Amino acid sequence: MNYTLSISSTRNIYTLQKEWERLDEIAVSAIKNGKLHYMNYTFYQTYEWNRFLYDSYNHLIITTEYVSASFDGEIKLILPLKVDSYNKRLYILTGDIAGICNVVCPYVDETAKELISATIIFLKKKYKNGWEYRMHDIPLRSSLVEILVQNGAYRIDRGSYHIPVDSFESYDSYLYSLGKNIYKNIRKAYNHLSSDGISISLHCFTSVNPPSRNLLLTIWKLYFFRKLAWIKRSDTFMRRIVCRIKAFQQVFLGRQTKSMFQLLESELYVLKINNKVSAFMHTYVHQNHVLMPKLAIDKTFSRYSPGILLIQEAMKQFIERGITDFDLCRGDERYKTEVGGVCEPIVRLTLTC
Repeated sequence: MNYTLSISSTRNIYTLQKEWERLDEIAVSAIKNGKLHYMNYTFYQTYEWNRFLYDSYNHLIITTEYVSASFDGEIKLILPLKVDSYNKRLYILTGDIAGICNVVCPYVDETAKELISATIIFLKKKYKNGWEYRMHDIPLRSSLVEILVQNGAYRIDRGSYHIPVDSFESYDSYLYSLGKNIYKNIRKAYNHLSSDGISISLHCFTSVNPPSRNLLLTIWKLYFFRKLAWIKRSDTFMRRIVCRIKAFQQVFLGRQTKSMFQLLESELYVLKINNKVSAFMHTYVHQNHVLMPKLAIDKTFSRYSPGILLIQEAMKQFIERGITDFDLCRGDERYKTEVGGVCEPIVRLTLTC
């Protein structure tokens, strides 16, 4: 069979809108028919998300590039990239927001592999002599991983966890499916609330019902203070000052905060204990899948296990809404398996040309 395969690139995402949205529609149909695994084409591969990222960049500092592969003039694949010319590095465009990365391609046959191979050859010719390709958090079960490894990429295996929400008929059936230890801890947390006379409430904010700036400042300070513990840094006065500055920047300039106001898929969940913020998680809801790039808790409420309670209260809503899957994102934190998370292997790949 004779066909023409061509590769092109552009730095203006709007020139690809029609073709990209067509790929999104094909992906939705393929996922519904069971021909495509959602993890290979999530919200982060859609035109809407990538258009938001494109608009949020200062293109004088960071360059975005979109490499497309076509069969007989029809675009079948798009690879969104962040180009760091100063450090000679290529990344899949993420906006530095945690989530699954991949090519924008709803096909999983040999055609997809051929398209990806041609795309990598194109990049190796354009970005060579010491350029480093950092392709992080790609599903192990994807053609992109296979092709990059064949091209000599260094591979690091990681894990991403998700809860298959649609496998439970009710919240009680989900709760009873958990291990004995976490089940006891959940019951204990609710009992502590009751015995201490403590109230609990879950609040959900969207772009239609956005959070206040004061609330955002509270949750981002909480996040950056918790990050000190995650990266094993001591909690000093100066570091707390830095955390407050970072929180202020995130509230008024942060890309993830902007998404809370601009994207219909954005949902912010805040758990309050006695009307004080004890935990939060930021999510994107797309095709009945919940993607969670951020979660943090206030350790002063540790007696009540606020992170676990936040997930439990959210799961009650997710099951009632008919959510299909709850993606807890990358990382092997113990709580993810405790609350029923199933590991989905992802890969970090580095290729030097």
